[in-house]
Amino acid sequence: MAKKAEQEAEVELQADVVQLQGGTIDEVEAEVVRIHQGGANRIHATSVDLHQGAALSIHGDSIVIQQGAAGLIQAEEAKLEQSSAGTIYSQEARFENSKIGLSVSRQASLKDSRTVILLAGDVQGNVETVMDTRQALLAGLVSGMSVGLVLFVVNLLTRRKR
Repeated sequence: MAKKAEQEAEVELQADVVQLQGGTIDEVEAEVVRIHQGGANRIHATSVDLHQGAALSIHGDSIVIQQGAAGLIQAEEAKLEQSSAGTIYSQEARFENSKIGLSVSRQASLKDSRTVILLAGDVQGNVETVMDTRQALLAGLVSGMSVGLVLFVVNLLTRRKR
């Protein structure tokens, strides 16, 4: 069963295959989702192919984004080409000419891509990142200690005033 949405709509779709050409949709749940020059708020699918589109949240096994954008991606395998994403959690991530905020993956392969924070067990390719795994852990530790110290001092000062 295939459904095709061609007009801009704020609806939910549940089907085996969903193809969206232009327009937007609120939530999609399907085995296969293909979006070209359109968008969705939430996508839950086994396979997602997003071309020149955007999504706020994508959950699936295999996600491919070409010239698109996503906020949050949770996938077994995520592949981005000339795209951007806020946060990616995946087993395997492949980025080509893309920009990512936070990527947490077992395996990451990067080509001409940039991440702010990259946490990965195995990294292949030239990586341009603001923070690697060690730097992110150190930043978290320092931030936690700083917040704890500030709260401790504030607590001491408020006790004296009573």
